[in-house]
Amino acid sequence: MTAPLNVNLLYGSKLEMDKEKSFWRKVKFSLAFIIFFTLIEFFALDHLEGTLVSFTGALIVLIFFSLKGKVKWDKLCKWYIFILVNALFIFALLTGGMKSHAIPWIATTLVSSYWFLGKEKSRFVLTYAIAIISLLFVVELIKGEPVFDPLTYNQQMLLNWLFDLGIVLNISNDIKSIDLQNTNFQSKLKENSDELIQFGEELSQTNEEINAQKEEIESQRDAIEEHHNELSNSLIQMEDSIRYAETIQRALLTQSDEFDKIFVEGSVLYRPKDHVSGDFYFARQYNNRTLMAVGDCTGHGVPGALLSMVGLEALDRLEELPESPAILLEQLDGYIFEKLRQSELDGNKDGMDISIAYIDSDGSLAYAGAKGKALLVDSSGVVPLKSTNRTIGGTFQRKRRFEVTKMNIKPDTMICLYTDGYVDQNGVNGKIGSLKLREILKKYYLKYTKDCINELEDYLDKEMSDNFSQRDDITIFLAIPN
Repeated sequence: MTAPLNVNLLYGSKLEMDKEKSFWRKVKFSLAFIIFFTLIEFFALDHLEGTLVSFTGALIVLIFFSLKGKVKWDKLCKWYIFILVNALFIFALLTGGMKSHAIPWIATTLVSSYWFLGKEKSRFVLTYAIAIISLLFVVELIKGEPVFDPLTYNQQMLLNWLFDLGIVLNISNDIKSIDLQNTNFQSKLKENSDELIQFGEELSQTNEEINAQKEEIESQRDAIEEHHNELSNSLIQMEDSIRYAETIQRALLTQSDEFDKIFVEGSVLYRPKDHVSGDFYFARQYNNRTLMAVGDCTGHGVPGALLSMVGLEALDRLEELPESPAILLEQLDGYIFEKLRQSELDGNKDGMDISIAYIDSDGSLAYAGAKGKALLVDSSGVVPLKSTNRTIGGTFQRKRRFEVTKMNIKPDTMICLYTDGYVDQNGVNGKIGSLKLREILKKYYLKYTKDCINELEDYLDKEMSDNFSQRDDITIFLAIPN
């Protein structure tokens, strides 16, 4: 890669260092001149006031030297120029006012302020100098004579000669500083011309490298785009396949026209998390007995859907119902265990939770569940039905038998078999929970099951409205038996 051009060799910190050196050179000159000026004032002119002012100035300059390295030079420079302007103004007052050559010296400080402080701050010095000189001019104009005029003509001439000498030396010092800076600048500019040429060559080489990298990146981009298109096409084909699988799975579920033959009313809220579901529901009439079932297979999506189709196949193969739903659960457990070859060491370990209800034409109900969930809704309220803490399928030890709950139900009783997807769903008010499900079911006792399903679905959509994603498959099967 090309090394960055060192612009500080031409500008910035180098220029500040040269200014700092010029400033301290000016301070040394000021100290020497003030000492010389003080001696002339004291011995040649016998001017006590001027001697005190110049002696004070010498002390101030010594203080500046003591602060070197402790205070930034540019801050000391501001104070130096401010004190110098005011000292010269005091000298002008004490040595004849406007006729004193201290006034022209004030004007020359503008060159120093511009060089050291820059354009903006030198404007303040200019404004201040004009203000105090104009004030002195107006005072003397009104008074008609200098405020103080203690010197004889020869003393005034000697003092003005000293001021003129100071002006010339001050301007010469500034010119020397500017000339030295210009010489240094030209020298550095010449030195850096070779660096600029080298930098240009390196930049050209870098540009060639960048172009080569650009071509490589474009080639990689084309390859990525081609790969992306292949993945997109594969994804589209996969989604089409899953949608088709969804159509097949829904065709295997009990249809609504069959509900009309089996029940007074029957409705289902069936919402897969993905296109296909690990939940399933089943209903069929066997002589004077009706079977209702809702299953929740391990996982969701394609793996859960495949297992749900195994469960549906097992129920669909039934030519007659076993005597008890507990026996049916045991048969399902054996069927899944054998079908998925779960006896093998590396066999499948998945299973399902399921609710099974038998409803006889005389109004008797027999229920058994493998971790399933079931509710009865009648005039007394919402009654949960007990399930056994055991799943269908898997490799656990089968010591616990399935318990059966038997009772007689009223003709208008609504039976609800469901999976845990609805009650476990998170929403804007937190988890929906079983209490909300029971509240809605109770509200629709003696009403249409379809309306109940609609409200359950509307409430679910409302809870998920604030960007809450569905966390599991959802199935709620409602039926009022004949």
